Amino acid sequence: MLAGLAALCLTGCGSQIEFTWAMERVPGNLDPQLAWESPELIAVTNLYSGLFRLDGAGEPAPDCAESWTVSEDGLTYTFTLKEGLGYTQNRGDESEYELTAADFVFGLRRVFRSETDSPYTSTYAALKNSAEVLAGTMDETALGVSAPDERTVVIQLDQPDPQLLYKLALPGAMPCNEEFFESTEGSYGLTRAATMGNGSFYVYNWNDNGLFLRRPANGDAVTALRLVINATGETEASSGSSSTAGETLWGEALVKEGGATAALSETLSADGLDSIPYTATTWVLLFNCGDETLAQPLIREALATSARGAAVELPEGFETADGLIPPAVTVQGENYREAAGSMQPAFGSAVDLCREGLAALSLSRFESITLLVPEGSDYLQLAQSVNQQWQKDLGAFSAYFPVEQASLEEVNARVASGDYQIALLPLSLSSDSAAELLRQTAGLADWSDSGWQRQLDALFNDGTHTADDVAALERTLLESACVTPLWFQTKALLVQPGVQGLVFRPFGPVLDLTNATIAQ
Repeated sequence: MLAGLAALCLTGCGSQIEFTWAMERVPGNLDPQLAWESPELIAVTNLYSGLFRLDGAGEPAPDCAESWTVSEDGLTYTFTLKEGLGYTQNRGDESEYELTAADFVFGLRRVFRSETDSPYTSTYAALKNSAEVLAGTMDETALGVSAPDERTVVIQLDQPDPQLLYKLALPGAMPCNEEFFESTEGSYGLTRAATMGNGSFYVYNWNDNGLFLRRPANGDAVTALRLVINATGETEASSGSSSTAGETLWGEALVKEGGATAALSETLSADGLDSIPYTATTWVLLFNCGDETLAQPLIREALATSARGAAVELPEGFETADGLIPPAVTVQGENYREAAGSMQPAFGSAVDLCREGLAALSLSRFESITLLVPEGSDYLQLAQSVNQQWQKDLGAFSAYFPVEQASLEEVNARVASGDYQIALLPLSLSSDSAAELLRQTAGLADWSDSGWQRQLDALFNDGTHTADDVAALERTLLESACVTPLWFQTKALLVQPGVQGLVFRPFGPVLDLTNATIAQ
């Protein structure tokens, strides 16, 4: 009965045009300067409006900005705000706080406050004096963002950033009213009363069952966005195969049975549903460099070389990978994979490498190596194909390893804790950041190189890095043989028919319902 009452409280009353998104957990924080994972990203994207908003093609379009100019040297941007901007508090109450240019200034200053611990510091690293402000050697007022008057925002850079307008559409650049922020006494974004957005939606209800956003009726526009706990208790990533009941229940069945308006799926199409495909996942062999045997680079090179030669019947949506970073990633607005090209290193003869690597360890054969794989018949088949290739090429060294299957959640947990030797698993990103995937991979493999790490740190702190900068780091990481990318996986967002204007970004993922309609 309590669950039923909670559901009633979440849904509210009145006729609504609803869009429902099912997820594993309810958003825990509605502070845009902190939002990084999917539930929070979806929430703040619909609760706030920045100077710009990303359109369906992923390009920045004016939102709160009415017009803007850029200096000849590309270092100074001047934005004029639209008239009549304001905030809405919970349950749609009109806010007593004004929205002015100073709020965009304060929002970006919060990013560089050490106590905020914002994930967006590298995103806006090109802002003038940002490194010094973050380090505490300069006051936050020295940050290159100012408000000469209530409708003018000026942003100054240390170096040109051609992607600045795109970045100003991300949550970190959303406005924050300083007076309201201080009034929340440390609870900003943590409760309905401590949340005040300027987007088209406002918080209607927020409890353990979900987050419920609303906005006034306007034709066929979506008026209610329901972010709810997935009642099936399963995810498409844990299903293991596009042919299993678990995955179908999460993707196609969940949408068709009315549990969600849209859902992610490994099945790329379904009768009666619209499909938006995306390729943001790379399946890799990850070698634990902390393992006594796999710490030897020649052995990793031998196994990597052999595995890439495996004859595999790939499941739907899989294709051979030519690098670690998947095709959906962009760098400075450019498709990274197309710009960088193939990154697969050539190590030489697998047999010779294996023999030399084992000899360096005073071994003649492999001992006690286990291959960890997510549960699912398709994934087991992929692992067996790799194992068969190892046996074919390196059988003289007993290179056929026991396969251990576990849920994807358990696989990820064990890899993160270092409790594995070799793992076959998918790597996916929560943001469009090639550098983040490089850092994540090196950490999971327990591989370190001080020079490489310094270059990666510099990349994170340089908001204007190029595809060539990323490619140099990706190439070095793959040449270490701590990770071997094998396949890219294409998945899809399955959507009920009649939905128009939905903006979907696979990293997160993020859904923007600002301009979404559903034909009635």
